[in-house]
Amino acid sequence: MPRRSSRRARPGAAGVATDPSPGVRLRIPLELSLPRFLARSGYRVSTASVTRRGLRLFDTGDRRLAAAGAELSLDVHDGWTWRRDPLGHPKLTTREWTAPASTPSSQLREWTRAYRHGRPLGVRASVTVHRRRHQVDDDRSNAVVTLLEERVDQQVGARPTPRVRRVTVVETEDREAASIVLALIRGAAVEDAATLGLLRPASVRAPTLRPDGGGVGPRDLFMTSATNSLVQWLYFDCELAGGSPDALRKVRVALRRLRSDLQTFAPLFDRTWSDGLRGQLGDLATGMGVVRDAEVLTERLAGLVLRLPPADQLAAAPLLETAATQLASARTQLLDSLQQPGYIAALDAAIDGVTRPRWVDGDTVAGVAGLAQRPWRRLRAQVAALDGDADDIQLHRVRILAKRARYAAAACIPAAGEPAARCAARLADLQTILGDHHDAAVTREWLRRNAGGATEVSFVGGQLAALELIRLGEARDRWRDAWTAASRKQDWRWLRS
Repeated sequence: MPRRSSRRARPGAAGVATDPSPGVRLRIPLELSLPRFLARSGYRVSTASVTRRGLRLFDTGDRRLAAAGAELSLDVHDGWTWRRDPLGHPKLTTREWTAPASTPSSQLREWTRAYRHGRPLGVRASVTVHRRRHQVDDDRSNAVVTLLEERVDQQVGARPTPRVRRVTVVETEDREAASIVLALIRGAAVEDAATLGLLRPASVRAPTLRPDGGGVGPRDLFMTSATNSLVQWLYFDCELAGGSPDALRKVRVALRRLRSDLQTFAPLFDRTWSDGLRGQLGDLATGMGVVRDAEVLTERLAGLVLRLPPADQLAAAPLLETAATQLASARTQLLDSLQQPGYIAALDAAIDGVTRPRWVDGDTVAGVAGLAQRPWRRLRAQVAALDGDADDIQLHRVRILAKRARYAAAACIPAAGEPAARCAARLADLQTILGDHHDAAVTREWLRRNAGGATEVSFVGGQLAALELIRLGEARDRWRDAWTAASRKQDWRWLRS
């Protein structure tokens, strides 16, 4: 496993997230001798003695954690370890949280909520983990790379049976040297998976979440894009209770991408089914959007207040307190909604939709480019319809359509390559500018509603609104240039391929 944090999670807290460096764990064949393998490649290997730990692995009856690359284990000495695997998601890394053995079961249920889907946890396997460290170096550099090798034996009666061997870089001062060693081992590695899914008879029966990652047809692109979004949702759900703004943003983005994929690839699906799933996901995204908007407003106000003279900063305190109170209330409502059956029902529907989409019979799509044309044309038509200076509502609509066109282009990257990636990146720039414009407009409206009362507060509210007016003007000046860059005809020729 990746190196554990020396800190411990407080009972009831969100946990301690660690990102080991480089944080890559590889599963290697049971018969491979790592020291001999590296020595044959010219490395010097110094191996420490073996240590042994007994673990109990927890999962649902149908192994839903293992199906999604997650592991929950209990070590009598080290306590709980909660590990999440990115399952090939390009922007996520393997992460572990640790907590004392005395951690309340409610915290464990919070961590694993999105993976369990309301099902109870239980001990599904008892194993012994044999660990030993190898220090690896060579004559080409002074760098020393420390590897942690683990062999997992399943306890069946009195005779443990080796099941899994894996290796991780746990310490190095030279990332390049570590990368070279990992590349060498990767040549002998086999595909990794959650340990519980590899133990017998604990075979995975839940739908396995892994991007297709090979085909470039319309169905393949949907499966790859939608699975990555679903993995991101599961991955960050366990951080929502701790109030992590980044986790909330990532879950909300995952929901939006799922909805966008269902819309972009709509001709492939049963219409009633896909519209119903989009509606469920939309309700979740709306609830999370209320909290996310409150977070953005609070952060934005705090930044604006710092630009005021010191005397006026003190007078702005009531406004900051009001925003913080509204944010706390919105978070409470969100956390309550996450405990309701509707949340798990929507998650189950999404997993079923991604693993078993309801395709229509026959080939109703001429090609991948045809799917991305519709959101792009809608965006282009919306911009063309703007007469003179667009108002806030019109620009917000452009922002929404730009986001949909961007997600559609991003989903087509495996098939269209660099042209689609370039279009997605430029639409992201446009979306950022229009997002700043929208946030400024929302903040000004909030100040209009909440800056009444005391004269000092009204005066400061006016100052803050004036600062946002400047940012509104800057965004209005910049968005047309961003649109020009994003809408160059030569960049969108791939849609006609």
